[in-house]
Amino acid sequence: GFYVTAKGAVLTTADAVQGCGRVTVDGAAFDLAFADAAAGVAVLTPRVALAPMAVAEFQTLTPRPETEVAVAGYPYADALSAPVMTFGRLAALNGLQGETDQARLRLTAMAGDAGGPVFDSSGSVIGVLLAAPPRQATALAPLLSEKGFAPVATTRSGAMAAEDLAQLARGMAVQVSCWN
Repeated sequence: GFYVTAKGAVLTTADAVQGCGRVTVDGAAFDLAFADAAAGVAVLTPRVALAPMAVAEFQTLTPRPETEVAVAGYPYADALSAPVMTFGRLAALNGLQGETDQARLRLTAMAGDAGGPVFDSSGSVIGVLLAAPPRQATALAPLLSEKGFAPVATTRSGAMAAEDLAQLARGMAVQVSCWN
């Protein structure tokens, strides 16, 4: 998952929290604010106040196919304490059946990457990685706003160095754990 508000709300996949008796984010207790199975996403809120090091800034412009993208995730569960960056390209702006709220990526993602932010080269979030095609930021922003978690529009431009993007991801991406 990743921080979407300065108060510590985390966006992740609905699958990650389905059937959980308890949810933690990097070891801290969180509550399920909402899950939208149709969109494939859920938002978690911390039980105690948090001040994230970084909060997602959502890209409001439509990204161009074949641009470089990166996903921050936790494919190795508890083996690493920081998110792993996976780099690739934006293959298409629609799902395999023409869905306009999904995009297709050309990269090698692992199961633990699901729920992680998909960044453009400027470090702006353009979507969330789902087990199915990633949900685009343009589809996420209205849903988050409707539920009371208004995302921040990006002011970023230009390309960010890979090491700077990794630093940004370390402050924003989190590991969501489901406990029964």
